Amino acid sequence: MLMKWIKCQVNEENKHSFSKAQEGWGELRHCAGFMGQIGGWNRNEPNQAGILSVWKDLHCYESFMQHQHAEIFGKSDQGSTYKNISVDIFESISNIGTTDITDFVDKVKLLRVAEYSVGNVKRARFEQVLNDAGNRGMIPDMLSGAFGKRQNGRYLAASLWDNEDSHQRYADKGWPALINESDRISVSLIELHPKWAVI
Repeated sequence: MLMKWIKCQVNEENKHSFSKAQEGWGELRHCAGFMGQIGGWNRNEPNQAGILSVWKDLHCYESFMQHQHAEIFGKSDQGSTYKNISVDIFESISNIGTTDITDFVDKVKLLRVAEYSVGNVKRARFEQVLNDAGNRGMIPDMLSGAFGKRQNGRYLAASLWDNEDSHQRYADKGWPALINESDRISVSLIELHPKWAVI
């Protein structure tokens, strides 16, 4: 499985136009290997949109980018609605618990995405902590989640929540083992927009 994490900076006056354009990605559901997409506005940065897209594998994703992406993107005219964009691709390395993250993309209200940067000497230990966390089963009240990695010691932990209270209980306790093993962490808390979901 492959996770695509997109962040867009949007001027306040363009947020409505961006949102309407994001609703126009329904054609994704007809692309081979597409498994689901969700997104919304970042509570920590209100003018930042966050979108998580899940694909079967790199081959399917690259085929989509080569043959279908430009047409869908052009129809939406979304490129005129944001200031800048970052796109990162992470190879999924484990689920958090036993439930696949794609089983819940249409049932959640909050998406938490934590991005970790880990130095070379810490990576083996960090991945062991990730593996242990996934094997312990579901974190209380978390619906599902997944860990991913990419080159240069960057990792992503995506988790799905059905309400703010559940997430806050988790946030209050923190995840000290992962934080201790990483060099840098940034967290996006995305309040999901139902009309941005493609399943």
